[in-house]
Amino acid sequence: MGTILLIFFTSLLTLAALILTIVGAVKNNKKLMFGAIAGFFVLGVATALIILCSVKSFFDSVTSEIVTDEMSEVSENGAKVAGKVIRGTLTGVIDGLDSESMRVDSSVVQAGIVVNHCENVYNGLSIYFDFTKDFDGVLTLYAYDASDKKQGFAQDSIHAKAGDEGVHVFDFKDGDNSGFSGYYTLTIKP
Repeated sequence: MGTILLIFFTSLLTLAALILTIVGAVKNNKKLMFGAIAGFFVLGVATALIILCSVKSFFDSVTSEIVTDEMSEVSENGAKVAGKVIRGTLTGVIDGLDSESMRVDSSVVQAGIVVNHCENVYNGLSIYFDFTKDFDGVLTLYAYDASDKKQGFAQDSIHAKAGDEGVHVFDFKDGDNSGFSGYYTLTIKP
């Protein structure tokens, strides 16, 4: 509002200087005419500068609003992507373990047991096995935390023929499962 008033008053003074220039020329008063011409140019330049600064300020604010809107949209999209990554990560942790979380002892491999899929379940771990050889024995699953400290173990007695497959649940009865922060080691009980 203040800028509009300033433009109005400088424009009014510029108009007054123009009128005084004309009056000075008509009355042949050189001092009045040259003074009014000087005032006309000074006030005209001042008015023009005020108008240009106002227009620039307006476009800066419009541009700032556009940039703010765009940044807001980018932030929202970024948050959506981050949410999807977090959701995917949590789903992956809940649904299954990666190969780094399950370590299989060479004795298990030699016995013809293939670990296909692992899933955390309450106080335990379910493992989907394929048996390429007959197996009759006890598998032991040790749980370790991220600091390699043993958190507990679970065992399952398995009787399988070559070609069998299925899910076996290793129950950590005391709830000593290493959970999501550790890893498991699968061995054949000696």
